[in-house]
Amino acid sequence: MAGLAGSNFIKTTLITLSILVGACNNEKDLRSNEDGPSNVEEVNVMKLYTRHCVDCHGENGDLGLMGAKSLVTSTMPISERIELITHGSKNGKMNPFGVEHYGDLNTIEIEALAHFLETLRH
Repeated sequence: MAGLAGSNFIKTTLITLSILVGACNNEKDLRSNEDGPSNVEEVNVMKLYTRHCVDCHGENGDLGLMGAKSLVTSTMPISERIELITHGSKNGKMNPFGVEHYGDLNTIEIEALAHFLETLRH
């Protein structure tokens, strides 16, 4: 009987954890611009750049780790930068950061970050 009670406890725990994980994922899907800044000027782009970009692109945008393109010499238009940040690269080297892909950046944050990247060009 003790083994059966332990088995039920494990099943109940696993079901509960599955529900909690699902709820957390759904909350992330529902994140909107209301959860963040209301305009581009309110975004702390340095914080976003440090958290999402520095590891591969470096502080100055020219590190190039793991196949990251130089942001210093990039000629990519702003619209393509927004697309890339939102959906990631087609070759899979850069992960998507848009909330629709389980990232944590909303459209205003992505737009602000894309505009900030323009300042790294030489």
